[in-house]
Amino acid sequence: MYDVLIVEDEPIARASLTYLLDWQRYGYEIKGEAEDGQQALDMMKAHYYSLVITDIRMPIMDGLTFIQELRKFSDAAVVILTGYDDFAYARQGLKLGVQDYLLKPVDEDDLVAVLTKVKDSLDLKYKTSKQLNLGVSALRDQFFKRWVHGQVKKQEFEDQTKLLGIPEEWHASCCLLVEMDFIHSLHTYLTDREMELKRFAIRNIMEEICGDAGFVFEESEERYTLLILHPEKSLLGEADPTSLAEKLGASIQQFAKETVSIGVGHTATTWEQVAESFTSAEIALDGKFLSGHNTILTGPAKITEDMDQAHLRHSMEVNVIEAIKTLQFDQVRQALIQLKEVFKSGRLPANAIKVNVLEILLQLSHVVKDAGANQTFLFDDKLGDYELVMRSKTSDDLYQFIAEKCMAVLELLHRMKDQQPNKVFDTVKRLVQEQFHTQISLRSVAQQVYMNPHYLGKLFKANANVSFNEYMLQLRMEKAKELLLFTDKKVYEIAQEVGFGELDWFYKRFKNYTGVSAGEFRASV
Repeated sequence: MYDVLIVEDEPIARASLTYLLDWQRYGYEIKGEAEDGQQALDMMKAHYYSLVITDIRMPIMDGLTFIQELRKFSDAAVVILTGYDDFAYARQGLKLGVQDYLLKPVDEDDLVAVLTKVKDSLDLKYKTSKQLNLGVSALRDQFFKRWVHGQVKKQEFEDQTKLLGIPEEWHASCCLLVEMDFIHSLHTYLTDREMELKRFAIRNIMEEICGDAGFVFEESEERYTLLILHPEKSLLGEADPTSLAEKLGASIQQFAKETVSIGVGHTATTWEQVAESFTSAEIALDGKFLSGHNTILTGPAKITEDMDQAHLRHSMEVNVIEAIKTLQFDQVRQALIQLKEVFKSGRLPANAIKVNVLEILLQLSHVVKDAGANQTFLFDDKLGDYELVMRSKTSDDLYQFIAEKCMAVLELLHRMKDQQPNKVFDTVKRLVQEQFHTQISLRSVAQQVYMNPHYLGKLFKANANVSFNEYMLQLRMEKAKELLLFTDKKVYEIAQEVGFGELDWFYKRFKNYTGVSAGEFRASV
């Protein structure tokens, strides 16, 4: 609906115009009435009206003066009311950018014609503005992403901040990395559309909460970055990053019904240090693997130990991980034997051994992820593994736990090595053809082939020349066309049979795919 302001000094004329037709039917709603131009100006400054219908001859400030003043701050559409004696004034109004005029007394058909014409213009203006804003938003997101990754030079930074409206006067900054816990969970009941709606909702909540204090942009499918830019030299009070992270987490859980994990970076005081803040937020968020979902992370836990103990722990971690990367069972067994000997030697205290095991777990997760494999079946990220380690009473228990994890990862890597890309692609195609009528998604298929969804998506597109979602849509639409042509099944039955739970969504996708509605397609044969 477009908001309308009627400016007319005669109460009867205002009432007549208001009740002449059903405004909402034509996409409008009368939200204000003014008796003269000055009152109308005050109302326009307090609220944005898309359309103003104004008389010319009024006390205090006439209609033409009102339009001249209005154009100094508003681009609202204007239609003037005029009598035959005022037609010369109406022509002058057209020079001021008035969209159209109406002769008094206003005729219903004339009013409908003008409203329809103006609405078409407003619709086009809104669409163009939206496309422009989306373009600027995409450019801004791209710039922010390159900035926090340290890929922006000084001259480009200065040019882009002016172009994209980024505040020049700020003295402290911090990156918050927000990861949506549900993206890689076992919530296979969420369709891709539902997943996208949740992501959109979470970004809106973040932007609403941070307001002018920061900028939200997409880091990846599962992560958003919030860059805080603060005019003061310290981030205290409402600008405190940890407090803001807690508020974000609580609001997202309340309104989006999902949890997020947030890595809080270090404070930066120059534009170059922003990349360091982002890196520290990434490192902090790595701790999610150990602490579980729905957590605020500011950095790894610290323990007190001497330099020799720290060096020994690091050496053991490197030995085990490097042995696994060789894919040689004998080397991994040897590295694990050395690890057990250190655990039993008494050279490390109990807390240091637990930290060592947790660090090896974290590195194992990175190895699995880098290989494109799915971590879901190897690691319990809902505090299970973390609590098991922290509650262990003996070094033997800890060794047994980490040794089993290492061997499981090694076996998975061997399985991944034996999987040829073409073979994986054929398997995925077969699974899609068998399951396209269900709520299948890239995530659910990735779990079936023990692969990381992001990695699998790239592999699929490289072999099919279309994305996984595009391929699945083609399969569903072609099957729907076949059922429409060769069966007498109802459209809602066909929609369900090809995997669409919502009939309206099926209608929309079918028409976008074929250019005609399902009914028209069936009738055309």
